[in-house]
Amino acid sequence: MALLNFRTDAESLIGAASADNAALLQSQGRGPLTSNIGEAGGFLRSRDELDAPDLQFHAAPALFHQEGLGPVAEHGFSFGPCVLAPTSRGAVALRTPRPDVAPRIVHNYLTTARDRDALVAGIRIALEIAEQRAVADLVTGPYDVPAADSDTELLAWAQRSGQTLYHPTSTCAIGSVVDPELRVYDVEGLRVVDASVFPAVPRGNTNAPTIMAAEKAADLVKGAA
Repeated sequence: MALLNFRTDAESLIGAASADNAALLQSQGRGPLTSNIGEAGGFLRSRDELDAPDLQFHAAPALFHQEGLGPVAEHGFSFGPCVLAPTSRGAVALRTPRPDVAPRIVHNYLTTARDRDALVAGIRIALEIAEQRAVADLVTGPYDVPAADSDTELLAWAQRSGQTLYHPTSTCAIGSVVDPELRVYDVEGLRVVDASVFPAVPRGNTNAPTIMAAEKAADLVKGAA
């Protein structure tokens, strides 16, 4: 995910955690504290000939950088693309035989031309959106955006400022670890019920599909299906 971050004088979520906003939420169920941060989004194709979107856009009424952990001390907003169904492949390996040692994870993001081209196309779309008056009128200056618009510069910026997203899946696939009823092969009384059992990673947020899988699993456990 590569989010463009802009400064603004408009009110953002930086001041949302106040006593007044807490009271507004509790008494009327509205106000800044009802925000899910990712206020807007959408799905786009980086190329017209694609059968399905390969980019998801996110927008937030706050600066969002360094995986959402970067310091935020001023008003701002952010938006940008995330590559869906990436073709780059990483690896997970054990560091030692000890179960309490964290595994070695190599992401290998953007190692294929397809993923790089898609992300650069998405950043160009984001830059075009930033030039529209409805957005440009809110901007007081850049916070973290590409300094140039060549493919090389856009990719370099994405590699420097890109972030992972929050929907990990696929540690346990249907067919290789669990059967169609989510029962772990050769283990009595154990099912896996989470996003990892999907035959393929969904294009987009995994919350709703995971709820669907969990509800189906509940029926299976009860013997209702």
